[in-house]
Amino acid sequence: MQENEPYYITESKIKCKLRGMKPDEIPGPRKIMANNELVQKRKEYSEILSVVCYFSKKVLDSLIGTPILIIVSDSHGYLLDIAGNDIIKSTIEKLGIQIGSHFTEEDAGTNVINLTLQQKHPISLIGKNHYHECLHDIACYGAAFHYTDEEQLLGTISIMTPISFQNPMLLTMLAQVVESIERELLLRSQNRKLNMLNQILLSTSRKGIVITDEKGFILEFNEFAREIFNRKKGSIIGRSIYNMALPGEYCKQVLELELKFENEEVHYINKNGDKIIFLLDAQPIYEGEKVVGAFGQFRDITDRYLMEEKIKEAEKEALAGRIAAGIAHEIRNPLTTVRGYLQFLKTDMEDSTARLFSNVLIPEIDRANKIISDFLSIAKPSFRAVEPIRVNEFLLGYLFKFLNSEALLHNVEMDIVIDPETSDLSILCNREELLQVFINLFQNSLQAKGAAALRIKVSTKLLESRVQFVFHDNGKGIPAPALSHIFEPFYTTRDEGTGLGLSVSRKIVENHNGSIQAASSENGTTFVLDFPVIPQSVDSLLKKEKTLV
Repeated sequence: MQENEPYYITESKIKCKLRGMKPDEIPGPRKIMANNELVQKRKEYSEILSVVCYFSKKVLDSLIGTPILIIVSDSHGYLLDIAGNDIIKSTIEKLGIQIGSHFTEEDAGTNVINLTLQQKHPISLIGKNHYHECLHDIACYGAAFHYTDEEQLLGTISIMTPISFQNPMLLTMLAQVVESIERELLLRSQNRKLNMLNQILLSTSRKGIVITDEKGFILEFNEFAREIFNRKKGSIIGRSIYNMALPGEYCKQVLELELKFENEEVHYINKNGDKIIFLLDAQPIYEGEKVVGAFGQFRDITDRYLMEEKIKEAEKEALAGRIAAGIAHEIRNPLTTVRGYLQFLKTDMEDSTARLFSNVLIPEIDRANKIISDFLSIAKPSFRAVEPIRVNEFLLGYLFKFLNSEALLHNVEMDIVIDPETSDLSILCNREELLQVFINLFQNSLQAKGAAALRIKVSTKLLESRVQFVFHDNGKGIPAPALSHIFEPFYTTRDEGTGLGLSVSRKIVENHNGSIQAASSENGTTFVLDFPVIPQSVDSLLKKEKTLV
């Protein structure tokens, strides 16, 4: 034994002797990983090996001209990588040392890999420190490396060189390299955890999040953002945000002008035709004073927006009710009085004056009274009796009789098409009020008649447990800016119109627990009236009660 050699080397040599190992024999690992096992192990260690090999290359580059070999093992002593001097490499291969070899004290005697794993600190094994004489011409230096945040031993990195090139500085260099490796592995581990946390936050957030680089290429586009913009997974990352019109407009201003947006209300129609309203926050991402990207955040407020619109509509209706009550009290009675006197006086007037009363004054008073009645029907709920009525009975037996005579009078082609699925279904309604809705729609179509002959089609379709009446004409259509206002009281695009027809219609439909929507283009206008279907059991019961009454 050498004097002053570390105790663990002395103990290792004693163990080798007790095992019956002979110093003059050539030792070698007995266990070598199968190829598939080695491939799997290197795959598990791929990130670790990439870091270790990066720093190993730096060591080799800094020691050009020095014959050294760098060996990397896992935490169990299996060799995963060997790099460096080809002469030394061929020498150890003759000893059976190769990638996949398992280095243990029992098989290879006193060796730097086994001792480093045991001691977990940098060690030197030089010349006669080795038990076997064939290794007395070699100097070995080894150090273990860990995941420092978890105190997890990962493996060892060792340097082998001819004993004539031994140098204590090699162990110091190796210790520094291990510190660099551990710092890099710690940084990557922390980045992985941070990325996992970011992914959790991004995927669970009910906000759309978009992050781009300084050129506008998308780095992050979370799941909620995909839902908002109706984009498929995997089709966004790496693409330019400028190709997406809406977010691209804002990101362009953020990146080029360094503008910031906060609570910007944005209305967006996605590919499915759904209207989405969201609040946008967008700002530059800085590195020092340089813009290195853009951050955008979208908060979906569609439900809140629609609720606020309903509240506004309710407030309008409440105001309309108060105004209507005042109008009815202050105007209707005087108008009735005036009309009565005009009716009485015209009998004593000259023919020209009597005609003025009959053809102008009295009709104008009647028109004013109708405006008041229409306005009151918007402001007050309908209390008129409702009854179950079959779809085909209402359309063919009631509606068609009224509209067809008007259609013939105005040279309009009228067509009613009933979906067989809806024919025998029933809705709960007041047929006179519902007829008024269709008369209003018919009159609007007459006003929108274009150059071609006017054609009106009323059809039905079933949508889950609701029946839809689709009223379509081929008129000039409603201008896009006006379409969103057509159901508002007093909104009209015609000089002679009162702007109450569609408001009254919507009120009637809503009083029947239904809804009415409009769509228009240069090819015509479509109104869709949607009503709940009465279940068959309820329909039969209601009709039975009606028969008994």
